[in-house]
Amino acid sequence: MLKVSDLFRRSKQLADLEGSDFITWNEAENCINESFIGLYEKLINMGDNSFVESFRTKEREIDLPKDFWQLKGVFLWNNGNLQTINRRADNNGIHHLSYEMRNGKVYIFGSPNDVLIEYYKKPKVLTMPPSDKEVSLDLPEGAEVLDCCGHTFLYVTQDAQSNDILCIYDLDGIKNAMGILSSWTEGKTFITKDCVFTLTENGLDVYHIAMGNTSSLGLDYIPLVAENGDLYLVKDSKIYDYGGKELGDFTEVADAYYYVANNDFTDIYALVSGDGVTTIYHNGTDTEQQAYRIIYADEKCYFLAWGKFGVIENDEVKTITMGIGNGIGFVSINKNTGYGYATYKFNKYWVCAYCEDTVLDFPNSFYFQMLSYLLAISFRCKQGADISLLSNQLEMISQTFEDTLGSDNFQYPRMGNVYN
Repeated sequence: MLKVSDLFRRSKQLADLEGSDFITWNEAENCINESFIGLYEKLINMGDNSFVESFRTKEREIDLPKDFWQLKGVFLWNNGNLQTINRRADNNGIHHLSYEMRNGKVYIFGSPNDVLIEYYKKPKVLTMPPSDKEVSLDLPEGAEVLDCCGHTFLYVTQDAQSNDILCIYDLDGIKNAMGILSSWTEGKTFITKDCVFTLTENGLDVYHIAMGNTSSLGLDYIPLVAENGDLYLVKDSKIYDYGGKELGDFTEVADAYYYVANNDFTDIYALVSGDGVTTIYHNGTDTEQQAYRIIYADEKCYFLAWGKFGVIENDEVKTITMGIGNGIGFVSINKNTGYGYATYKFNKYWVCAYCEDTVLDFPNSFYFQMLSYLLAISFRCKQGADISLLSNQLEMISQTFEDTLGSDNFQYPRMGNVYN
């Protein structure tokens, strides 16, 4: 089963870039998606119907599906017989059988009882994870890393009297000890870009990284971290900034001890304790996904669970279970580097990708071949190298694909009614 990394590897072979880091991860992923969209457009305009979806409706004002890319055709459905409905001309009245598309909707005019709409679905976003990056941490013997944010790691160690001490290790070499912990729950200690907060038996302790001091809040305060990394507090169905200013009402989730949200608090995820497990709730609804670390980014909730990393998007849970090791926490969700979380495996610390290697479910091998050559040409152009040989080979493959499309004698020419 071919994946995006196989596509990238083949393109580097064609461009004579094997073993080279000349093309960065970010450049490669952007180039892959730009080339795929261009190829997708070209092939559907040549008559490839592999990505056509359809639905029937009796509505006269139709919302386009979320996966809509381009309209292929609108038809009157009459007991299985199809009659083409043309786009409404400017001089046609609203009673003439026709359609119009505007503002994400299709409007049907005339008096049809049943309509079939065919469309091309959006090309999927192709992702390819960068290689895991080893991180060297100079920690005391026996220290355990609990969480991380950016290049700052939170760990616990012991002093000479065997007291647990919570400490910070920054990759720039900064080390801070926050004092002895008298009572704390390991899984409920978190770090953000500005502070460390620990849920104890006596309430919420907040250590300010820049100032180097600790504030102790009373019981029932629940931390909320916004997408931009700012810390807020929830108590008695109200939300406050850290200075104590009330910002408005907040719908709490029973037994929640940690929230993440977008910056205006309209999309909220919570970690909830119950029956010995910790579960993610989305806007008050149980997702049934267990986790011990979550972060909000790009309208999604990324999570770390035991032995896996994943994402919740549109209430759909996607997980990556292979090779994650003992997940620690999120460094960030960085679209420039592709890195997202830190883990401990093979007796070393690593920073790992937040995206997975997309499976290429292309309808035939031509897509893979043509995309490989398109990428190789792009890579050669970045080098300022000759592309004539690759261009000729791409043209041969494209012509072969075009010939296969015309092999069906019953395939009618495509109607010219495709609109963005």
